[in-house]
Amino acid sequence: MKSSIINLFKISLSVALLYGCNMSSPEEIVEVSETSNTTLSIPAGFDFSTHQKVNINITENAAYAKYDVYAYYDASGKTPTEAELSGKLVFSGVPKSGVLKQTINLPAYFTKVFIRRNENQNISLTAKQIANKEVNFNSSEAKSTANKTAGKSANIDSDGDGVLDADDAFPLDSTKAFILFTPSDNNIGTIAFEDLWPSTGDYDFNDVAFKYQAKVFLNADNLVVGFDFAYLVSSNNTTGVNGIGFQLDNILPSQIESVTGSILTRNFINLNANGTEANQEKAVIILTDDVRNIEHEFTHLQWGTYIKEASNFKVEEVSVKFVDPINTADLGVAPFNPFLILNIETKYQVHMNIQNDPRYPAGMVRKFEVHLPFMSATSYISNSTFNWDNHIFNGTLDGLKQHDANYISENGYPWGIHIIGDFKVSKSTIRITDAYNFFGAWAESGGVNFQDWYTDNPGNRNSGLLE
Repeated sequence: MKSSIINLFKISLSVALLYGCNMSSPEEIVEVSETSNTTLSIPAGFDFSTHQKVNINITENAAYAKYDVYAYYDASGKTPTEAELSGKLVFSGVPKSGVLKQTINLPAYFTKVFIRRNENQNISLTAKQIANKEVNFNSSEAKSTANKTAGKSANIDSDGDGVLDADDAFPLDSTKAFILFTPSDNNIGTIAFEDLWPSTGDYDFNDVAFKYQAKVFLNADNLVVGFDFAYLVSSNNTTGVNGIGFQLDNILPSQIESVTGSILTRNFINLNANGTEANQEKAVIILTDDVRNIEHEFTHLQWGTYIKEASNFKVEEVSVKFVDPINTADLGVAPFNPFLILNIETKYQVHMNIQNDPRYPAGMVRKFEVHLPFMSATSYISNSTFNWDNHIFNGTLDGLKQHDANYISENGYPWGIHIIGDFKVSKSTIRITDAYNFFGAWAESGGVNFQDWYTDNPGNRNSGLLE
């Protein structure tokens, strides 16, 4: 399985993907002097989200039918062929008691999904519009065409879970039957962070960036039994010792049976027996406590200079199993609540003249995090206290400036951004607004306009400014 994951990250992606938004009142504006000659007016409350969470609701009238749901975009609006849908699968399932429901992450500019229904080799492919972030499909809408080359499927169910072998991703394992992918079975997402929270940075979003794909394993009842989270660090332009992880906001640590694959060498992360992080109210999964732990090819330059950008990192994977199957609504949609753990090595404190910065005490500590906008912090940062440069943190987030507590800077910018697709980060010190021509207009519109600003469509990127 890992070899297929590795191949995933080596392929050249062919589909441009994008974001959604969380609009607030257009009268509430933050004026941002983003460069000496550029001012952005960002709607207050805009969360810089580039995706939309779409609820898929399927009603089946027959006793048994297999469904595959695909994320496919074509500007012309044409219906894709089966070959064109290859690699675009988001989830599969067989309705239970006539109902199949899942929530998926799609780029904001996607307007439809494609639903493939297979009832004993009578196959239909239906394009369904996304309306108010929902898709409702009834099997009576299906216009089936018999697959004459396949013949009738044998009613064989080797593991006895109620799903036919031909429809079962794990025909010999009764605990698993289907997979829900984020973003899809042959695509990746990207998460990029600035690392100076609560100070503002240069907004190049290349301090730490990683690509990911999640595979959520479902049983015959379409409940979650576990998941794999594969990731590839794509940028590390910082002197910091930065870890990465994610929080499952609706899951308790006790609901996790095991977590395997975490890479920990810095000795400041404490784990429970099941592999979740200790002393956390919610289930927290640490991928690594230092991205440089991951096998890679990069060099430390001479003393007095920054660490060279990391390159050729190895694809890693963390696997999570649950004690009892859970609903996908409780799990949430990958990448869940990702965050960056901030730290810095003692020798760099002197070099960077920040030895009095309480964010960076001598040695490694588990105290400071960067999350995506408006995402909740873990128990570690919620229970921290510090006062630095008028950024007061009293352990409840109430004392910290509200914009900092929401992971939105005073000038309206985030410290992290999530893209459903292969996002190319800016070169060091190159602002994202310089590298991407329409980022500013997208942000000013609250995510309504230029929703494909980060794709390789003509005019979007200044390729010479990208890593």
